[in-house]
Amino acid sequence: MRLRPKIKVQLFLVLGITLFWIGSGAFMAFYKCVNYIPATNEFAFIVPNHLSFIQFLLINIIGPAVGGFIGGSILVFYLSESLRRKSYWYYMLINFLFFIGFILFLNTLVPYIFYYREEIANAERPLRKALDLLILSPYAIRNVVTWLIIAWMTIQGLNIYEKYTPSTLISLFLGRFHRPHEVERIFMFLDLSNSTSIAEKLGHIKFFDLLKDFFSDMTDPILNSQGEVYQYVGDEIVIYWPVKRSVIKHMQPIACFFRIEKSIQDRSEYYLKEYEIIPLFKAAIHKGHVVVGEMGAIKREIVFSGDILNTTSRLMEQCSIFKQKLIISNEVAELIPKDKKQKYVLLHLGEMALRGKMNKCHLYGVDLKDQKLNV
Repeated sequence: MRLRPKIKVQLFLVLGITLFWIGSGAFMAFYKCVNYIPATNEFAFIVPNHLSFIQFLLINIIGPAVGGFIGGSILVFYLSESLRRKSYWYYMLINFLFFIGFILFLNTLVPYIFYYREEIANAERPLRKALDLLILSPYAIRNVVTWLIIAWMTIQGLNIYEKYTPSTLISLFLGRFHRPHEVERIFMFLDLSNSTSIAEKLGHIKFFDLLKDFFSDMTDPILNSQGEVYQYVGDEIVIYWPVKRSVIKHMQPIACFFRIEKSIQDRSEYYLKEYEIIPLFKAAIHKGHVVVGEMGAIKREIVFSGDILNTTSRLMEQCSIFKQKLIISNEVAELIPKDKKQKYVLLHLGEMALRGKMNKCHLYGVDLKDQKLNV
């Protein structure tokens, strides 16, 4: 079974969260074993609960491994999805309440199973003993507070991921953007049609809400098409793809446009009810080489620079002239595999002169042959 790109990304996140929690549990195991002895004014390595260090380490890894996988799955697959359109503070509150309950459960279950089961069972008042050992003891409280901090770091890490995609984050950590270098990319510029008249009709606040919904509904189509968002410019979004086999084989940039179109169509009732319009949009796709690197001193950003960006912007302007919703360049048209060409209708629109270059860019309008076709 072939997993959708979005599911792969989500599984990657769950794996990252699980490994982070395992690492945190291992660190805490070492930390708990280091004790300060006031009488001798020295530090001693003492393993709690009369266990060997290997046993203690495994216990402190098993709990976080299970917790990271289950908690991370709920956070990534459910909470982040369902709370995407909510305010930041509401998002943080619901996640915090979830992790309080989840961590309290884990921090009572794991110590009970591995440390205190016999002691609680043999106590005169088992419930009171369990409460003292598992919830009210300084050790238990410290554990809960520590894991709540780790949970908060997990949520913030997810927020950072949503700003920087995995490939960008890895490249940032490895310093690949410190010095500019040339790469080959496919870019799509997508713009909301009639945005000026819509803004006048709705007002600025309502129009901003429309844009938030509009861009939010693009998230799944972009992820499922292996695309990455470069930037938002007013009512325009810029998406890019690396030129690699999996992208070309499924012609993901073109498929992305029609997936976005279907996503908006599926939400048409919501848009009509909320804004009294169904958003229409146009887009252009072009391929070429760009220079990528970090730009700025105070607010650093990853920036692409090159003629391809200007050309793609000009291609999108041609959508209004030729009455097309999607225009691609001949560089992109030549990449379409033979088995994918049967899905699309390509209409040659003519040529467009490129500034400072002898060669002209051929334009093609693109549409689906069958509107019910699954892309």
